[in-house]
Amino acid sequence: MKLPALTFFGLAGEYRPVRSLVTISGDTDVMVENCQRILECNDIKCSVVSAGYVIEIWGSGLHASTFANGSAGISGRVQSINIERRRNGGDGR
Repeated sequence: MKLPALTFFGLAGEYRPVRSLVTISGDTDVMVENCQRILECNDIKCSVVSAGYVIEIWGSGLHASTFANGSAGISGRVQSINIERRRNGGDGR
C-alpha cells in the first residue's frame, strides 16, 4: 500500500506570527517586528497593525524611517506608546 505524500506548501501561506516585538531605543526610535501594515503616520501619531494588535506611537516629529521585511521603524521624539487589540479581526480599523 502506497502512503500519501504530505506537503506543507498550503500551510506555509497561512502562517501568521502570533507575537509582536516592540523595541524602544531611548526616546527617539521604536521598531515593531511582525508588522502587517502602517495604518497612519503623521507628525504626532504613527499607528501600525502587528499580530492582532494596533500599536500607536505618540510624540512629535514622528516619521516611518523603515518598513521592510515585516518590520516598521518609527523615528522622532517618542512620548508614549499605546497597544490595543484590534476591534474587528479583519482590517485593523
